[in-house]
Amino acid sequence: MGDGDINECPVCLEEPLEYGNTSRNISWIQCSRCDQWFHVECLKLSSVEIKNLFSYHCQKCEKVAGPSVYKRRSKRARIEIDYVALNDGDSYAVSKSEHPHVSSFLQFDVEVDRTDKHNPHVYIEERIDEEFFFATRLDKPVLLPNVDDAEVGMVLPRRREEIDMDFITAEAGEDSAVEVMDVLTQQGVSPGWDLAKWRDYFLSDANDRDRIRNVISLEISETEALGKSFKRPQIVRRLDLVDKVWNDSKERPKVTKYCLMSVNGSFTDFHVDFSGTAVYYTVCSGEKVFLMYPPTDENLALYTEWCLKPDQNYVWFPDTSKRFRGVAKKPSNGFKVNLHPGDLFMIPSGWIHAVYTPSDSIVIGGNYLTLSDLQMHLKINDIEKQTNVPTKFRFPMFNKVLWLTSWYYFNHKDEFFSDLMGPLYNKNVKMEDKSNKKELESSIPYDTLKALIDKLKAHNELAKTNNKARNSIPTRLIQKPVSVFFDELDQWLNEIEQEKS
Repeated sequence: MGDGDINECPVCLEEPLEYGNTSRNISWIQCSRCDQWFHVECLKLSSVEIKNLFSYHCQKCEKVAGPSVYKRRSKRARIEIDYVALNDGDSYAVSKSEHPHVSSFLQFDVEVDRTDKHNPHVYIEERIDEEFFFATRLDKPVLLPNVDDAEVGMVLPRRREEIDMDFITAEAGEDSAVEVMDVLTQQGVSPGWDLAKWRDYFLSDANDRDRIRNVISLEISETEALGKSFKRPQIVRRLDLVDKVWNDSKERPKVTKYCLMSVNGSFTDFHVDFSGTAVYYTVCSGEKVFLMYPPTDENLALYTEWCLKPDQNYVWFPDTSKRFRGVAKKPSNGFKVNLHPGDLFMIPSGWIHAVYTPSDSIVIGGNYLTLSDLQMHLKINDIEKQTNVPTKFRFPMFNKVLWLTSWYYFNHKDEFFSDLMGPLYNKNVKMEDKSNKKELESSIPYDTLKALIDKLKAHNELAKTNNKARNSIPTRLIQKPVSVFFDELDQWLNEIEQEKS
């Protein structure tokens, strides 16, 4: 073909794009004036521009016909009714431009000052390590603004600003299934979407989106250039309980690395991450706002009450009320914290939170269990049962992890204490020589082990009549009757109690 062939992209004649891209589809666009075809990629046109084009004019034709013509957009504000809710018989049908709680969220006035390191709500730090974790026991979230990745031992797959929808789609694959959440109903979209469809939606103009949708659970740990090349913060790798105890050849729980892709206006209602897992969360682009409540006994009781409400989606959690010892109380000590590109945010176990997205954002984050939070994990697991959380939204193979935890630490007892107490514990130093004797003599080890044993005994009772529960017990690993193993655990617990007293 000659240079004048209208069916051949004139931009890449010397090295046609097709020659190096035989394995994927190539998009084309035609000049409506001269009928010449071009590769969209060669023109560097985004999917948003393509979608909004009414008539494309090539560079040559622009001189005669003027620039390309885009679709006309009405400037009149429109209020769109949520007809999905109406069809479902929902008497609370509202405008589908935003979730009904967004206005209350934005009006919440307790907000963390990111410049105030002495604020009462969040630790603001430049780095977080094992010493910091055990000194604070992470009693509140940690914000590391514009974090130095190397300082916290985190490695991103590429520069933050380059982790965009095109990169994610290329690495994870256009056909990859993604679980898309309808923000207004807080339910999954059915039928499911693939990543190519989500990419097109994410990159579309906000005014063209028929509904607000959100993706918060694309697990990427097995994705070669996206997940496998991403290294979690060092403190997360140090504390991750599954990393330590999992020795099964079968597939382990995949919850360690997620890509969260949220469009402007996305809102995730109040929740606690499955089994009270701790969370790390780093912003690649866009913004996020968290509204958080600490996991006090009263706040968790109120959260449980709220979860059981039949109209939960239309009840603002901070307005939930319950009587405690004759006094009506609402959730207390809540606050908002804003996250920007470059931030690393560490959420401790059990914290109740809602999340709003003020601008299209991409985040990499993940969940992890820790030995030091085991009692909170068990408490949240019980709440999930009380509130009928579906199995698919709970920590995968949670009971199996507990059994593996008991076996591992029974055979590595020094690690049990060091993983609970951190630098405070040193088996080579006599108790009377330790400056933190009071802390070491606390009930933390005893209470943690007792809670674990009690949970395993209850699960073992269930296993007598439930095959799924029975299959969670690693009998081949234990290689002894479960009753004998319980006797050994009880003996260890008694030894800890005697040392404490």
